Amino acid sequence: MTLAAAAVAVTTPPAQSQSTRTFSLRTDNDAFDFWMAPWNRPDDEYTSGVHLAYDGGDAPWWARRFLSGLQLCAAQSTVCRTSRFEIGQDIYTPFVPPTGAAATSARPNAGWLYLGQSAERFSTGSSDVLTLALGVTGPPSLARFTQRIAHSVGPAYNRPTDWSSQVGFEPGVIARFEHAARFTTPTDAPLGVDLVPHAGASVGNVISAADAGARLRFGWRMSHPWLPPSRDFGFDLMIGASGRAVARDLFLDGNTYQDGPRVGHEPFVESGEAGFEFHMRGISLAYRAVTDSRAYGGGPRWHPWASMVGGVTLE
Repeated sequence: MTLAAAAVAVTTPPAQSQSTRTFSLRTDNDAFDFWMAPWNRPDDEYTSGVHLAYDGGDAPWWARRFLSGLQLCAAQSTVCRTSRFEIGQDIYTPFVPPTGAAATSARPNAGWLYLGQSAERFSTGSSDVLTLALGVTGPPSLARFTQRIAHSVGPAYNRPTDWSSQVGFEPGVIARFEHAARFTTPTDAPLGVDLVPHAGASVGNVISAADAGARLRFGWRMSHPWLPPSRDFGFDLMIGASGRAVARDLFLDGNTYQDGPRVGHEPFVESGEAGFEFHMRGISLAYRAVTDSRAYGGGPRWHPWASMVGGVTLE
């Protein structure tokens, strides 16, 4: 689940200055569907995600052998290596009518709390990222606790929730590889456009899937898709589409080695997105609206949610 985030930190040569560091926070929530009235926004399916990331430094030790010969990412690098560390939590809930319990065809409650580390190889025209994530599902994911805190902020607009049944505890591991390329107009003009196709695959007991898609961006002094934003003011508008072929989804298919709630998954899921980003003096702010097609037989035909992303790059 590697979606838009703040730009990756880039180091400068040791002889000139210290490495830059980027801290970013991405929050996903269907409460951010601002085109809908607050009382009409969904509060189910993929209902919340919080992801805090740090970008910078050398590639992780476990990947340096495969990235040997590459310099650390520096301001003028054309091919380089770097890393990302991330901690995150995702929450999934069924639709529950104001009066009554969730339908038997509705998805189970589920949470995923994880730590992830990525080895990244960048050039001006391509990106290769290998990520290893370890985490837990079930009560140790703290999903029920987190949702109760969030709902206490705006109780008037919350749907009823019942966490008496949820996907059980299971240690989880995900290995993901993603490749992206960038095609842009060869011009130094501040107004620009680029196309960023991407493809990836995830393997693990939590999710096993393959995906592909593309994003089209248009803007003024646009930030690079994976290199740090310029110090000048800039912005871009983005639209994109992707598809995902799913072999296993623990949050729908249930625990691997024990009985529990499960509804099964759809083999193919489509997504569409649109958004914008502003950046200035090492600070970036972005908003992205997403809609996903039906993920399981009893699920909604489309589910909208949105991301808000903030990043700060320090030198």
